[in-house]
Amino acid sequence: MDKFRIALCQVRAADIEDAEANLQRLLSALDGAGAAGAQLALLPESSYPAYYLKDSRPYDRPGVRAFGEVRALLAEKARRHGYWLAAGIAVPTASGGVTNSGLVFSPDGEVRGQYDKSFLWHFDTKWFERGTSFPVFDMGFCRAGILICADGRMPEIARALTLSGAEIILDLTAWVSSGKDPAGLSNIQYDYMMPVRAFENGVWVAAADKWGTEDGSIVYAGRSCLIDPLGVTRVSAPSQGDVVVAYDIEPLGVELVPRRPGLYGRLTAPTVSLPVSALLQEPLVPALDNRRVAVVPGPGMFDARAMIKRYEGLRAQDADLVVFPGMAAPEGWQVELSTLEAAVRDLGGMLAFGTSTNGCMWGRSATLVTPGGSLEHVATHGRGITLGELPSPVTASPAGNVALLCGDEALVPEVARSLTLDGADILVWPVFENHPMNERLARTRSDENRVYVAAAWDGGGVVTAPNGAVVAASPEGSGVAMTASVNRAMARWKDMAPGTHVINDRLPEAYGALTR
Repeated sequence: MDKFRIALCQVRAADIEDAEANLQRLLSALDGAGAAGAQLALLPESSYPAYYLKDSRPYDRPGVRAFGEVRALLAEKARRHGYWLAAGIAVPTASGGVTNSGLVFSPDGEVRGQYDKSFLWHFDTKWFERGTSFPVFDMGFCRAGILICADGRMPEIARALTLSGAEIILDLTAWVSSGKDPAGLSNIQYDYMMPVRAFENGVWVAAADKWGTEDGSIVYAGRSCLIDPLGVTRVSAPSQGDVVVAYDIEPLGVELVPRRPGLYGRLTAPTVSLPVSALLQEPLVPALDNRRVAVVPGPGMFDARAMIKRYEGLRAQDADLVVFPGMAAPEGWQVELSTLEAAVRDLGGMLAFGTSTNGCMWGRSATLVTPGGSLEHVATHGRGITLGELPSPVTASPAGNVALLCGDEALVPEVARSLTLDGADILVWPVFENHPMNERLARTRSDENRVYVAAAWDGGGVVTAPNGAVVAASPEGSGVAMTASVNRAMARWKDMAPGTHVINDRLPEAYGALTR
């Protein structure tokens, strides 16, 4: 990647009945991108003729220009200003429908390809045809991949783009929102999910969004933004107003946790063959499945007696699962494990923690202690440590099916996704570093998989719900343990929106790059 200037065109949304006025605003925004000296310009999702199309033949509607005419106008802007253009637009198909696409124009005005939205959201499915491939475009100064709005919620898509060489991910989006204050609107993808996509893949993310409303009921968040490979939002538009956000992007080297494709076979297996498919058919009574989970921040050193004391107090508050952080531990710490096992046998419930040892070999592991014994999972991912060869097993419990994420495993989206496909309801994450991305990572792993995450580190901890909400958080640096209610039925409800299912709407046959 070379240093280059990008321009994000945030434009006001319009109903399809106002397609012509909308088109003029788009063309004006593209002139603004040229005036800003952009080498790459972005238009939001389905900028033309609208996002809420109402039927699958939008170009047959009165007042909507022919697709070829609109494509020519966009090409002329790219050619006049000499930039690359990634434009969100509905593209007609040979079958008579449309795709929700990102059309890529080169500076000479030629169409160099398109990306079609893969993870269709709610009423997308009523008129858009689903895409099944993830191309990357070489623009000379960078290699860019495109995803569209809800695609960002599927970790496989951003990962596939990165593995195909993308250095920047262009998010042509229409982030929906709600709220009393129009100037304070936001969206979970802006708040935490796209920063995590940038961070876990080591790429820039550029998001161009709409603002305003469509059909008197769909509200957009604005917040067009640039996120660097560390997950830091460098610049952001407000939630209202036509804005061209220009920014000079330059290479930023980051060290990622090495992937291990041989462990990700679940990602490309047929969905019906996976344990989660059978679990989703099991009947549950939500009123009978309420349990409590606690997270305990610190201490940084393994101390079985201190852990038992905290565990006793939290069991008295009905905590069924207590999660301690990753802790430094001496070699031979396992001799104290019998003390923990005895306490859990006497008190019931479950206890989880992580240990980092630095003897003849440096290793990290996470341990789950149940009344029936203990299970130690050696971390399969990490930097500079001896790695295990097996993923965490999924353990059935009264609180739901529990699996362990040890340290850096949570930074690799394939790990949490695989455990979800294996049937996990709760991901237990003993964290070894107090990192500013910890909470965002926990929320994203919950949201993208529709599972609970219980994470604890030295100084803090969170329990996140299957929709990504924080349901308990320890005040940073306080050492205070926090408990939250969990319900296995919520972790089995995998719909993000009507007709949008995080398990059944995956495309395992398209994710081959993740296991090669």
